[in-house]
Amino acid sequence: MANLVADLIPFETARQLEAGDRIPPFALTAQDGTLFNSHSDEVAGLPTLLIFDCGPSGEGTGFESSLAALNDQITKTGSYDSVVRAITRGTEPGNRDLQERFGLTFDLLSDPQGRVYRACGLEPAPPGCDAVVFVLDPQFRVVHITAGRGPAQIVEAHNCLTRLMEDSEPQTHQTHAPVLVIKNALTREDCARLIDVWHQPVPVWKTDGLLCDGHEAEEGDFKVQGAAPYGVLQYVIRNRQIQQYLDEKLSRRIRPEVEKAFQTGFSKREDYRIAAYAAASGDSLAAHRDNPTAKTRHRRFSVSVTLNAEDFEGGALRFREYGCQDYRVRTGSAIIWSCSLLHEVRPVTQGQRFILGTHFFGN
Repeated sequence: MANLVADLIPFETARQLEAGDRIPPFALTAQDGTLFNSHSDEVAGLPTLLIFDCGPSGEGTGFESSLAALNDQITKTGSYDSVVRAITRGTEPGNRDLQERFGLTFDLLSDPQGRVYRACGLEPAPPGCDAVVFVLDPQFRVVHITAGRGPAQIVEAHNCLTRLMEDSEPQTHQTHAPVLVIKNALTREDCARLIDVWHQPVPVWKTDGLLCDGHEAEEGDFKVQGAAPYGVLQYVIRNRQIQQYLDEKLSRRIRPEVEKAFQTGFSKREDYRIAAYAAASGDSLAAHRDNPTAKTRHRRFSVSVTLNAEDFEGGALRFREYGCQDYRVRTGSAIIWSCSLLHEVRPVTQGQRFILGTHFFGN
């Protein structure tokens, strides 16, 4: 059955750079000789726009028009709470001349060796474009990539940057559970494929919410049907192709954030599972911790990736030791918390809630 799933749902390589991936840190020299460090305290934690010169060698007019269009957008709307930089393969004097000719309000960085180009998957450059624009969130993760010519792509990218700036407006919280939210942990296409996987016919095993004989008896994929108050139907993924795909993508997107936020890491995981909470049966998950027994004490972090946020109502996560706030995130976003935290899933009141979950452990 696992091979059938692989044939029906092609999970291909997860290595290409896309929304949700973090741009590697870099340091380049600006046109005035100053060093720009992408992770310095001065610029860290701000939405960022990077525009790369990807036009044919010696033909900079297309890129120059993109620079001028971007400068116009910044002048009209302002981008004061963001970072905007252009990156070229040119020299500092050449970039200084370019900045002065167009009166640019942002710096141009020199990457003559093409190291940042390669790190961003721009060597070779996409065919038929003069500029590639990356819009990055405050964690320096890709939100949007556009490649093309002329002002149209600049307007699109700058609008995306503006939305990020609006999302970063200060908010006041009375209390907050120590959880980590990571946007774009998976793409919408990934999420849709995983929901398709859940619908595949596989053996179904019963569980009391803690133990299930299917984990030892089955070599391939199978489903676990819980009893109240753990009556959720979960699909356990054993398919190697899907496991490898998820490992590659989630490891590079989640691991660095966990290590930074909690100053610890993980090296292992339990089986991935796709859980479905149906409003028709009033599915929820009673308040519990994920490591209360000798057999679960190894668990360090729980992760839940929402697969279809627009298709259900209710079903929010709640950590009532820290207040009555409900945590709901967008499709593809992950919520990560310590397995020691008391948490519950509120009843789904409409539709069907799908999530991808697992537990991380080790160091």
